[in-house]
Formats: sequence, C-alpha cells, structure tokens
Amino acid sequence: MTDDSGLLRVFTCGSVDDGKSTLIGRLLFETGSIPSDVAAALAIDSRRHGTVADGIDYALLADGLEAEREQGITIDVAYRYFASARRTYILADTPGHELYTRNMVTGASNADVAIILVDAQLGIQTQTRRHALIVQALAVPQVVLAVNKMDLVDWSQTRFEALASEFGAFAKESKLPSVHAIPLSALTGDNLITSSTRMPWYQGLSLLDHLDTLTPSDSAAADQP
Repeated sequence: MTDDSGLLRVFTCGSVDDGKSTLIGRLLFETGSIPSDVAAALAIDSRRHGTVADGIDYALLADGLEAEREQGITIDVAYRYFASARRTYILADTPGHELYTRNMVTGASNADVAIILVDAQLGIQTQTRRHALIVQALAVPQVVLAVNKMDLVDWSQTRFEALASEFGAFAKESKLPSVHAIPLSALTGDNLITSSTRMPWYQGLSLLDHLDTLTPSDSAAADQP
C-alpha cells in the first residue's frame, strides 16, 4: 500500500546504451507493476528480440516500438507508472541518441527528478553532458547520477568515485542542483530496489529507496486527486 507522499515524476537520460530502458524495465518488473500476461509476453519477447542470453531482457518493457527493437535504441518517450511501498511514480524513458534530443526535452518537462545514467566502463560522454545541461536549463530540481553497469568494472569503488567526482565538478561548473550519485547494475538489479551485497563499500540507499525520500514539486502535488 502506498501512502500520501505524492506522485513523483521521474525521467531518465544519458548516452546511448547506458542502460536506461533496462533500468526502467527492471524497476517495473521488481515492483510488481506489470500484469502477469505482460510478464509472460516479456519472456517470449526476450527469446525473440532480447539481448540477454537465457534470461529476461527488461529493456523490452520500456522499448515499446517495433522500430526501437530493430534499431536497438529508444526513439520515443515511454511513460510508465509504478509504485513503491511509499508512493506512486510516473517515469519517462527518454531517448539517448543525439538525433532524438528534442524527445528527451519533452520527457524532462515538469519532472521532479532526473536520473542521469553513466556507463561505468565508458564513462561520461558528450551526450551525458548535453543532457545534464538540458536538466539545468529546465530547472529540474533534483538529480541522481546512476553509475550503471558496475558489474562490468568488478564493482570498483575507485571507478565509481572517479566518475562521481568528474560529474560533480561538471555539475558545479554548470550550476546543476545537488547531485546524488549511486553505483548500480540495472542488469543484475544491484542497488536498484535493495542494497547490494557486492558493493559493501557503498553505505547509501538503493535507487528506489533514495527516490522514496525525495519531495515532489508543487506542480506534481497539485495533480493529486
């Protein structure tokens, strides 16, 4: 059961292949926000279209367009509702490719929090910085830096801290709001819903637990029935 903490509007952004759709798909799946028939169809689609060997491709829950599945990128804004024990969320999966930056702006409008994803292996890209500047221009009040794919860097504290520091310096220079960095793996689920045992050096909250602590803007609160 959710309480009256208010609807929180979240959107994800970042460079292509940073794992936005996988993060959203797994959030939906792990919070029980998809019906059983959709879960069954997901298993079939994962075998047909998926990129995860012998497993569920959670990205397919967010990548709803057949063209996206064929191209392997998100080209439209997909809005999804999910709920934690505390509140309800509306989450926008926005395009990472530079050709679809305009769609990203649409998804960011009126958001309470931006989740900016970074691939732990590839680091901060030009498109990462471009999206961060859009977040600043649209005055999104709260920002989470999700350092994704930590499984590909052996859960390295050093790598996480280097990326958090690099982005923090850029955020300060660009006058972004305070940024909260979280190391995670959307693929494995570590630090997504619950805290990860693979990164004992990280003492902070999981992504969902952190989102639960955030405050909706006045515009979001006004939309409540």
